[in-house]
Formats: sequence, C-alpha cells, structure tokens
Amino acid sequence: MTSPKDVRRTSLRARLPAALVVILVATGCGPSSAGSPSPSTSAASGSPAPSAAASATASGAGSHVIVGRIVTMDEPAVAEAILIEDGTVTAVGTRDEVLALAGDQVPIIDIGQNVAYPGFIDAHAHWIGDREYYDIGTPAEAMDAAIARGWTSISEQWVDQGRLSELETLAAADALPLRVDAYLALNALEVGGYYGDWYADREPGPVDDRLRVQGLKIHLDNGTGAILYWEPADLTATIGRAVDAGWQVSVHAVSTEAHEIVLDAFEAAIGPSGPNPLHHRIEHALQVTDVQLARMVAMDLVPVIQLDGAPYDWVMWAASAEGDRGRDLAAEDLSWLARWSDFLEAGLHVAATSDAPWFFPDGAMTDDLARPMDQIAGGMDGRGRDFPETPEWMVDQLLTAEQGLRAVTLDAAHALGDETRRGHLASGTLGDVTILSGDVTGATPDEIRALEVIATIVGGVVVYCSDTVVCGGA
Repeated sequence: MTSPKDVRRTSLRARLPAALVVILVATGCGPSSAGSPSPSTSAASGSPAPSAAASATASGAGSHVIVGRIVTMDEPAVAEAILIEDGTVTAVGTRDEVLALAGDQVPIIDIGQNVAYPGFIDAHAHWIGDREYYDIGTPAEAMDAAIARGWTSISEQWVDQGRLSELETLAAADALPLRVDAYLALNALEVGGYYGDWYADREPGPVDDRLRVQGLKIHLDNGTGAILYWEPADLTATIGRAVDAGWQVSVHAVSTEAHEIVLDAFEAAIGPSGPNPLHHRIEHALQVTDVQLARMVAMDLVPVIQLDGAPYDWVMWAASAEGDRGRDLAAEDLSWLARWSDFLEAGLHVAATSDAPWFFPDGAMTDDLARPMDQIAGGMDGRGRDFPETPEWMVDQLLTAEQGLRAVTLDAAHALGDETRRGHLASGTLGDVTILSGDVTGATPDEIRALEVIATIVGGVVVYCSDTVVCGGA
C-alpha cells in the first residue's frame, strides 16, 4: 500500500535488559541547569545506549522508586518521588513518604539533577508504517528511534490491513518496547479511493498491554488542502457509521474548505454541541476561520497540530509546490493559520505531535528532529526549520512552556482517549516516565531544544538510557 502522505516535503528541509537492581546515582549524573550538560552526561550521551528493542522482551512490567524532581502534570504539580509497582504508579509524594511505602526491596532510581515527566506521547506519527521514507529498515529500528527521543507512546496514524497485521505480529512476539495506538485507514490518497468499512468485523480497544486499535483515519484533503479526496455526502455517511459503531474518528484537514466539510459531517453524527465522548479529532487543523473555530469548540473536537516549525514552513512549501498542489495560504488570510493560542484559549484539548517522518527536511532523520522538546520549543517561538525567524503573524499564537508540555502529555493522552492512564503521574496511572537533562518549565526555547533524553521508561521498565553513569550500566 502507498504511503499516507501524498507529497514528500523535499523542498523543506525492548526494552534494555530490565535490570530491576538498577540504582541511579545522583553524583555527576546530569546537568546543573537546562542546556548545560555535565562532562559525564555529555560523554555518555555522545554514544547513546541502544534499546535493543528488536531482541528484548518488551512488555514486562517493572517496579521501582524514582527519586528527584518529578513534574507530574497532576497534584502535586512537582513531587520528590514516585513508586511504580508492576508497571503502575501506586504512590506520588515526598521522598520520605514514598520510600517508606516502598520498603527495602524496591530498587531506587535517583535521577539527581535531571527532571522526570509523564511519558511523552506522540499522538500523530508514522514511525513504523512509513519507516522506509526516512531510511529505517525494521520496526525495531523505528521504535528505537522514537524511544531514544523520549516518546513512550506513538500513534500510528495510517494503518491499512498490512500494517495492522505487522503490528499484531509484533505484539504477539512481545516486541513492542513502547505503546502503539493504531488508527485504521479508510481511504487511499486519491479521489474516490475508499476502502469501505473494513473495520466493521472488530471493535476498538487493546490488543495487549502495548498495542491498541484506537480509531479510524480519514484523509480528507492533501498536504496543502488544494485537493479534496471525499464528496461531502460520502464523508458524512462514513463518519456517521463509524460513530454509531463506537469508533473514534481522526480526519486530516488542512484547508478551510476541508474543515467546513468535516465539521458538517461531525455535526450530523454527534450534533452541533456534541458531546464528544469518543474525542473525535481534526489532524493538522491549519486553516480555520472564526466561525469554524466556534463550531469546533461547540462540539469539543480535538485539534492535533505540529508545533515544530510546521506553520511557517508549511505556508512557504504550499506556495512553492508544483501544479495543483500549490496553494497561496498566506494570501488567503494569515489570521486563519496555526491558531494554537486561540484553540487553547477557547478551551480545546490541543495535542502537539511530530508527524514523523513527514517534517524531516529532505526525508532524513537527524538527532534534533521529532523530539518532544522540539514540539514544546516550537510552540514557544514558532520558528521554522528552513525559515528560522519567528514570523510576525505567529506572535499572537505562541504558547508557554507549560502549554507545550501539556500538549505532549495530558492533551495528547486526551487525543488518544486514554487520559485517565497516560499523560500524568498519579496513583493508578501507567508507569511511563521520560527523564530529561533539565526542566522545560523554566527554560527558553533554545535551552529546551538543547536538553537530552536521559531515560525512557515504559510500564516501569527502562527501555532507553543515554547516560551510563545515570543508568548504572543497564
């Protein structure tokens, strides 16, 4: 099956063996401030330890205490320690409280001057399914690339029969080192290229602890919004059947024309004021009028956006694209583009995602691409990769570090319909944790981009670690 993207943007640029006796020492284990790595961290992270996802058992559940500065995205907002037992968080609080609850048998992970966060969630990407577009040969390598960047969950946003079979085979082989949410594709990228309701013989939900078949994916328009792949009546009928069957629907919509069609379809399915218990989503949501925004708010739809340079680069790319793919978005109305702050001020849950590999300049993956830190920083300064100055029309739409952090944790979990278990650290949530070399909440965009991923933990198991001093040789 062809890739879910119609145009490459070439003009723009297993867990590690689960040693439950790992003790992370505080001395010399990380930077003293954001963007200022210590010599030991720098040396270790120059050759990150591989996750060995291809050969290690992936879905085990770990137990340990994490001690240090922990940003919970819950209450308390910052904790000194958390206890993870059999893959689930069971206590959050002060160091003394949590250690007393844990007892003497649970290993301690002391993160020192580093900072822990709820595991970061890439709620829209193609890490596994489109791996050939960034020269990755196997699913294991693709997942290693994601966990090395700090993602504990990835959403595969275009999964056909072949890709679903591959994911189910990986799950059966216990070969998923991170959580995967699959969205089943309902059309190819051509007018009238519908697959039909091939999802009808199953229900959404978990395949195992690491794989969920979460929703359905519809490509309504192309990358610039110049081509529409669906007739309005067909889209409305298709979404109506999916909603009636209990499926979350995720729709790719870039242009105002596409938004008008999909808003009409959702309104017919759930009503003009919702509610939206399945968390139906609009992917990219690039060009949205005031009236359309009001309709999105009334139905509580979820915009899923790319903060890492997408708006400015996308506008310039659209203007330079060839033939009928070209679209002068800037000439239409800049105030309709990339309404990040407007979405949040209106009360919407906004998920920020990498869309990997479709924002890799020239299709090449480098160490500074597709990281959670890039999403947070990009939301703060609106810089593009090929056009690194913040465009004037983006200034009023910039986000704070806290808003960007929420977009890759709490609101990303909401976009996946799993906000009770993921995106925050509290008793009963999954033991998914990302440890960075500093605190994003008090850093500048460039400082955030300079942060390193120290460790990625999924279900209480260390699946990636970049610093041998911190990880004790795990």
